[in-house]
Formats: sequence, C-alpha cells, structure tokens
Amino acid sequence: MKKVNFLSLFFLSLLFLPRLTLAAPYGEYRVTPRQFEDLGVLRGNSGQVLKYYGGPVISHVKVFIVYWGDQVGTELQLKLAPFYRSILDSSYMDVLAQYKTDIPAVDGRKGTGQTIGHGRLIGQKMIEPRNQAATLTDRMIQKELSAQIASGVLPSPDANTLYMVYFPRGVRIKGPGGSGGSCETFDAYHDGFKTSHGDAIFYGVMPDCGLDFAGATEVSSHETIEAVTDPFPTPGNHPSYPQAWNSIRGDEVADLCQMRPPSYVSGSVTSVVARPWNNSIGTCAKGPWTDGTTLSAFGSSAIHANLFPILNTLPALTPNTLWEGR
Repeated sequence: MKKVNFLSLFFLSLLFLPRLTLAAPYGEYRVTPRQFEDLGVLRGNSGQVLKYYGGPVISHVKVFIVYWGDQVGTELQLKLAPFYRSILDSSYMDVLAQYKTDIPAVDGRKGTGQTIGHGRLIGQKMIEPRNQAATLTDRMIQKELSAQIASGVLPSPDANTLYMVYFPRGVRIKGPGGSGGSCETFDAYHDGFKTSHGDAIFYGVMPDCGLDFAGATEVSSHETIEAVTDPFPTPGNHPSYPQAWNSIRGDEVADLCQMRPPSYVSGSVTSVVARPWNNSIGTCAKGPWTDGTTLSAFGSSAIHANLFPILNTLPALTPNTLWEGR
C-alpha cells in the first residue's frame, strides 16, 4: 500500500477552500486579488455595498505626475500624461458622481457636502529625490513630497490635488505602517496626510513591478478613483472616520472589481482602466467610457501598441521640466 503524505494532502486541500476576503489596508492594489463570494453580506439591509463614513472626497481631482528620479521608465514618461488627460475628463468619472457626501455618515455625523465631477491633469515633474535609498518607507515618501513642495519644485496642494508618484525599477517600498512590500504584497497604494500647517496632501505610490503599460494604467486608474472617493484610507478591515466610501470591511470603489477584466476609455487615445463599483445598481460598471476630446492625429489605437509615435521624438523629462496641463 502506497504511503499517504498527509502534509501534502493538507496543502492541496487549501486550493479548494474559499479564498480569504481580507480588505486592502491603506488603499493597496493587491498582488493577489481577493474574491467576493459574499456580496450579499456586504450589502446588508440597505442593498448598497459601499457606505459613507464621514470623511471628505476629492471633488474635481487635479492630478500631478511625479517621477522619482531619472530612471523611471521612458514609456511611462511619454504616455502617462495623455492617459490621465483622457480618463480624468471622461464619462469614466461620471460613475463616481453617486459618491457625494451631502448625506449623514454611518455614525450619524454630518457629511462634508461635496460632489464629484470631472478632473484634469495639471502637470508632471521629474524630481531629484533627496532620499536615494533603495528601500523606502511610506514616511520617507511623505517627507520627500513635503520637502519638494516646500522648495517649490512641486506645486502647492489644495483640496483637489493628487500627486501620483512613479518609481524606477529596483526601488522597494514598504507600505504604510510597514505593511508588506511593493510587488510582493501590493502593486500600488494611495494615502493622505496633513502637514504641520494643516494642509492635506493626497498621493499615490506607484512602484515599477514590471507591468506592461496597459497593466500600469489599470493600476493607476484603480488608485486614482479610490483616492477620489476615499482620500484618507485607514488600516485594517473596520473603516471609520476620516474615511469616506468603503464597504464594512474597508474595501474601496475599485477593490470590489479587481477580479473583473478591465475596461476602456476611448477618445483621442484608448486607455485601459480598472472598473469601478456602481453602488446604485450593485455591480461593477462595465464601460467603455468616452473622453471629452475629439479624435486627434494620434488616432484611437490600443495602448498595447505604441500609441504615441510622435511623442517618441520629444526629449525625455529632466529635473527642470515642468509641464502644465490644460
């Protein structure tokens, strides 16, 4: 009789168990997506999955792209600006209009009275980071952003500013509170903090995990729409103020759709984007969405190809380059 390796059977049995549905702390885009077989539990009595916890949202997001040094991928430098210009002024953002804050929070506190509309790209900048460490903590990133803003390298924030920070390959990032590591447990995250003067700084942390450009834009859009609807994420599975829109386990607007195929924003370019949760009908919004521009000479090619051949003739960004969007 053949011997049975009970340890092997134990680990094999784990493959057939339902996957854990742990929430992503601090707005992380998880390397291993979570399945949501129990949406009925999340809906509760109201039928809605996302609930309002009393914090602010970003009404008309103004994205500023930050490149952490001169080793960030050239393709990102060439294509991120057209990508953001397309999605921020598109019907993709219209899905988020339902996450307004003119309602009482779950704990009864008064809402912030905000609505969500279209956004815009306001610029991009390659910085010379003072911190050249190969492993960065979230606190180090916050400190660097604060210093670059204080010195005038980056524009001063307001309630709508979102700094999306892109890192070169080889820079490892530990998440807020030391949670996990980039490209091991998360591909990206967003967060917010307040300066000593009381100014809120909202930002996205975008490591280079070797994704193609379509993958990078899906992750970027995921973090962007979650920052808009929940700019002050908190750790763990129990959301509370100052968070804005979350499930009862802390899932944000794109977390619930991470297992779904991405969708598209089409217009002057075609962009791959993460699908947002549509709370009003209780499902992931499908798209495709259209932007507010007319088709340009670039056409509407798939972003897996070289979307912007003309841009390839432009000089790469330098630390002295500051591009202002419309």
